[in-house]
Amino acid sequence: MTEKKISITTIKVKGGKGEMKRMKIWKFFGLSLCSLFILLLWSSIGQAMDLPKVIDKTNCAQYKELLVPALYRAVERGGFVVTPGKINFTYKLPDSFIAAGKKNAGKFDINSEGDLVEKSTGKIPINIYGFPFPNIDLKDANAGRKMISNFNYKVYRFMASAMKRPFTWINTSGIERYVDGLDYRLYMSGRPPGQEITKNPSMVRDYHLSCVLDPMSMKGTNTLDYVFYDKRDDVNYAYVPAIRRIRQTGSTTRSDPYMGSDGWLDLNFMWCGKDRSMKWKYVGEKTILVGFTYPDTIHIQENPDGSYIPKYPYTGRFIKLGFQVPGWKGDAWAPAPDAVIYVPRKVWVVEQVPKDPYYNWGLHVNYIDQETYTIWYKEIYDKSGAFRTWCSMYVSYSETPSGNNNVGDFDLTIYLDEKNHHASISHSINDPRNIFYAPASRIAPDFFTVNNFLMLSK
Repeated sequence: MTEKKISITTIKVKGGKGEMKRMKIWKFFGLSLCSLFILLLWSSIGQAMDLPKVIDKTNCAQYKELLVPALYRAVERGGFVVTPGKINFTYKLPDSFIAAGKKNAGKFDINSEGDLVEKSTGKIPINIYGFPFPNIDLKDANAGRKMISNFNYKVYRFMASAMKRPFTWINTSGIERYVDGLDYRLYMSGRPPGQEITKNPSMVRDYHLSCVLDPMSMKGTNTLDYVFYDKRDDVNYAYVPAIRRIRQTGSTTRSDPYMGSDGWLDLNFMWCGKDRSMKWKYVGEKTILVGFTYPDTIHIQENPDGSYIPKYPYTGRFIKLGFQVPGWKGDAWAPAPDAVIYVPRKVWVVEQVPKDPYYNWGLHVNYIDQETYTIWYKEIYDKSGAFRTWCSMYVSYSETPSGNNNVGDFDLTIYLDEKNHHASISHSINDPRNIFYAPASRIAPDFFTVNNFLMLSK
């Protein structure tokens, strides 16, 4: 029989600037479907086995399809170095969360305004545990919006947290300045059975309070945010120590640079804004390299109430960055080659465009993990359509005996302004005050009142 090569049609990702194409796979005529499946599987997994130890400006063109465009450009110009490797764990969400999500199949939908609603009643649900959309039809016009809902509920399952989250500005030479403080969050939805908060007359979806403790010149410059379930704009308060007053700001200020940094409030966890404020569009899928900071599982013990103190696999304030490496020629803010293990993950590519003309930014391109809905990278354009900022997230994996884990948390997030060639990083730090999966007895809605905010700010 004559052999004939047939090309499987590639999926093209359109949107933003240009096209991103998946790697073509060739098959010989006469292969069975089973053989074809094995070939496809080898194509996605085998690449990880064949990757070099280092991808840098000398060889990056060969691996362009595995790098998001912003990272590829950074590697091509010599600013970043990618170090592929292996991790010794399965990066996944808890089995209980996945099982709960399967029971949600067919229960929820997205209405014309972009809200997640119950299919049977059209009302906004008060509490959902597990993915609200365990099965997404990629041809659905709301596929992108449903993907971001799954992303949200992956984060909401943490219930409440208190975290030491330093924020550091980095210029081409190294650390420029920093702020250090405590970050408190409470999610009113996404709570597992037995942990629900039933009293929520204001219909708040989540609370966020950030307290700056250091340096002294910035101490007390705090923020308090309420994000609502319904169409009401977010409520944002800022305490200004210089005038000893609380100032209420508009919802679009969530797109203002945070204290003059390269990031803004809506970029927490890569996205923590109001979903209905954006237009979402699924545009394709890719296999890309993403960064882990440690190859093994970090085992953590739980407190009696189910909460735990997270641990991070480094002793300093953050993973080693380029400016800390003697003789480093790349970007000061790039992860050091020995600090990150890059592995392939399949992602959905989802665009978001602000509906509000006063929002400071234009198109966002998100690279969302197909299994965990983690957003690994985000590329952001300004309102004129010019590429401006990109964000990358680096993680480790920790797990408790009950199966709770940190999927959705981050060790380090880099916000890189390509125009000004400057970066800011949000990073996690080991601290006894840190807590995840905090029940309402530890962090409750009354902690986030304006009066308590004022007391914490003075």
